[in-house]
Amino acid sequence: MYGIIAIMAIILVLGVLGTEFLTNTTTGSFNPNSINYANLISYILILYGVMVIVGLIVSSYMSAATIGMSKSIIKGNMPDLGVGIKNGNKYFLKIILVSIIIGLIFALSIIFSVGGLLVDRAYGFFPVLTIIGVLITLIIWVICLLFVFANQSIVAGKESVIGSLKDSYKLFRKNIFEVIGVLIINFIAVICIVACLTLINMFLSIIPILGSILGLILGIIVYSIVFPYFTLVFTYLYMDKKDLISHEPSQKPAISQEPEYVD
Repeated sequence: MYGIIAIMAIILVLGVLGTEFLTNTTTGSFNPNSINYANLISYILILYGVMVIVGLIVSSYMSAATIGMSKSIIKGNMPDLGVGIKNGNKYFLKIILVSIIIGLIFALSIIFSVGGLLVDRAYGFFPVLTIIGVLITLIIWVICLLFVFANQSIVAGKESVIGSLKDSYKLFRKNIFEVIGVLIINFIAVICIVACLTLINMFLSIIPILGSILGLILGIIVYSIVFPYFTLVFTYLYMDKKDLISHEPSQKPAISQEPEYVD
């Protein structure tokens, strides 16, 4: 993703501003009036669209693969990369559709905030309708928490796209306090991790070039650990509440050396 975005950004700069852009900037002869801003905006929109599409595909595939491997671990099997790949291939399209639905709900909810602001500005009610619109938007965002288990429902519960949303809603409603408790704990953990990472990057930024590279590598390593951990937590919570885990008091779940493959 970093590579694609970097290449697109370079193409944008050189394609819109011209190959002489860097030379003119360094020599001080750069003229802002020479920029075709219509083309610049169109290139930026294309770059943003590519970023969104690539990010959606990669994140959906990673989510399906990681949930599949988490499911394998919870069931006492030893997962390997094949488990993740097979689950990713099988479920990532459904997760993309679910993500689009939830994303549209988020996007449409902003209409209330923007609409309130525009009406306030037009008729002099500011900030009454703006505050109401923002509150409605925030309420809708909170309601979207009902779909927090949608991805787990697709991979671990084998539900359809719409079925996963219904399943997540029912599970959240029946276990609302426990789910909120887990969300709060994980939210605090994320804040602490991000704060520590930011502090470390501040110190690394003192080192020219190498500090930025080390900070990028550290960030990738940290998020590569944190993302699967939180996925495992929510997958375990989902499977536990759906009674998909075998609770045998007299037997300890052994780790099988045979990887679990999906059909």
